[in-house]
Amino acid sequence: MSNTILVLKDKTEITLGNNSSRTHLLVTSASRAKMVDIWEKLTKDNLQELQLKVDGQVTGEYGDMLLVNETSTIKEDGTVDTEFIIREKTEIEKLREEIESLKESQGVQDGAIDDLGVVTSTLAEQMEGGTQ
Repeated sequence: MSNTILVLKDKTEITLGNNSSRTHLLVTSASRAKMVDIWEKLTKDNLQELQLKVDGQVTGEYGDMLLVNETSTIKEDGTVDTEFIIREKTEIEKLREEIESLKESQGVQDGAIDDLGVVTSTLAEQMEGGTQ
């Protein structure tokens, strides 16, 4: 039986169960708390870069994924079987993120230009005051 591991961007390793796929992650956790720990690791940032390893060998690299759904079943022994469903972002979602990033960059640039204008005005006033 092979050992399949999903490696997140922050290097967290999640052991996947048999019949897992790139988009359907089957995970058995020792408890609800352990399941929640894994769930909390499946962040937008951590799903930007993924590696799939089978028996220690990288078999796939993926990125730009999103967590879509989670379904858990608590077994009698207290372990939790969970199916995390992830998918690749659509081109529209990627474009929206890029636009938001550009808007943030533009805001920083606009602030720097405003600051430069204030400094220039102050210097001009000081120079005018010194020549009179």
